[in-house]
Amino acid sequence: MRFLTNKIEQISSNSAVCFIYENDQNKSDLFNYLDKLSNNELSKQIYDYRVIKGKFQETIKIAINETLVVLVAGLGKKEELTRKKLSQLVAGCARQLRNRQSITFELIDNYAFSDCAQNFSKSDATRIIYTAARIGLYEFQKYLSDKKTMTDTIEIVDNNLTKEIEQNAQIGAYSSFAMKFAKDLVNESAQIVTPDYIAQIAADIAKEHNLEAKIFNKNEIKELNMNAFLAVGQGSVNEPKFIHLIYKPKTTPRKKIALIGKGITFDAGGMNIKPAQSMLTMKSDMSGAASVLGIIQAIASLKSDIELHVVSALCENMTSGSAYKQGDILVAMNGKTIEVDNTDAEGRITLADALCYCDKLNVDEVIDIATLTGAVIVSLGHNITGVLGNNQEQIDRFQKIAGQSCENTWQMPILDELKDNLKSELADMKNTGGRNAGTSTAGWFLSNFTKSNSWMHLDIAGTAYLDKSNKETLFGPTGVMIRSLINYLLA
Repeated sequence: MRFLTNKIEQISSNSAVCFIYENDQNKSDLFNYLDKLSNNELSKQIYDYRVIKGKFQETIKIAINETLVVLVAGLGKKEELTRKKLSQLVAGCARQLRNRQSITFELIDNYAFSDCAQNFSKSDATRIIYTAARIGLYEFQKYLSDKKTMTDTIEIVDNNLTKEIEQNAQIGAYSSFAMKFAKDLVNESAQIVTPDYIAQIAADIAKEHNLEAKIFNKNEIKELNMNAFLAVGQGSVNEPKFIHLIYKPKTTPRKKIALIGKGITFDAGGMNIKPAQSMLTMKSDMSGAASVLGIIQAIASLKSDIELHVVSALCENMTSGSAYKQGDILVAMNGKTIEVDNTDAEGRITLADALCYCDKLNVDEVIDIATLTGAVIVSLGHNITGVLGNNQEQIDRFQKIAGQSCENTWQMPILDELKDNLKSELADMKNTGGRNAGTSTAGWFLSNFTKSNSWMHLDIAGTAYLDKSNKETLFGPTGVMIRSLINYLLA
């Protein structure tokens, strides 16, 4: 997909989106330009006949000529418009125009938005429009015999294209690419997406973007003493892989950050096998790994001034004669022991060794992203990501940026009292602690395997994959937290 920025008179698309506020007579520059092309038909429909009044997500499609179609879309009341609403509106508009080869959006004037109490600039809108448009246009058609023709160009027009707008256009474009990359990888079937498959993709990414790459096989993982991680994958015929990609800027890095993505390429639950219905979407249990691989490509393409380490412990959690069992005692990389209470709480076991590995990287921050607990879905549903960690300043900074990135988060606590939930008579801890406070208990478990004083955990179990569409995203993989993390890393 191509992303363009142009002056209004240079519009090159065969479809365009014009925004109007509710009951507002002001016309944007793009509206006036297209109105002139239509011999004032736009003005007649909107301001004379009042076909739509600009209520939020209210739209009308008007053909300007034989080739150009205009979608007029309502922003709602000016004082009620938020970044999130703009993202939802843009995604919906793009979806309506998905059969057009190209779509043009305009940059609306600055306005106050209520949820973050900050000024909303045209640069902010640029970043939002590029990511939201591609969210709205996304489809996975690889295995369809009858493939639809899809939009291949998104254009933003404004008569005052500043350097800041152009920079944000780049960020939005690469963020949207990272999200598409991750969603494509999650949508692919688990028969193809094995640990070895993702490891090969990681190697290809490293070659394309000139990254350092360390890809460990089963024997090398054993030499690293990642025995907890190895146990999870020992029931599968597909051997585990551990990947570590490193992006370094040309100058001294402003900061060094490690991103860990949970990489269970299929989760059958192990010996605590899942019900058939619960297994239907378990190819998505590697959403974290897909996300971090998308993010490092964006960071490298944008030539960021941070040093970024991307890490993932890749395996399948299967049931077989060689699978790990309830009651097994596992020894993690840092020497701490884990009694296996439930083999379907496997993600935290693989993350334990990945966190220990990151202790050796001498980074300033560690962030892991994982489809970790069903409990987070009970607590927060499918539109809010749970955030946990040991550094409140880091969490506050991330949550502010996530809100500005049109994504919902909520902080969950990690309390010392939770260690009683994981008490074991035979080992340092169990891997599960019952149904109560499941997300926070998992967070406490993970906290035992990192020495970083700036560690943050994102539980995307409820937000990484949707069974039904919401106002912004169609059902299936969402690429959640990718744009927030990219914006956080660049900030």
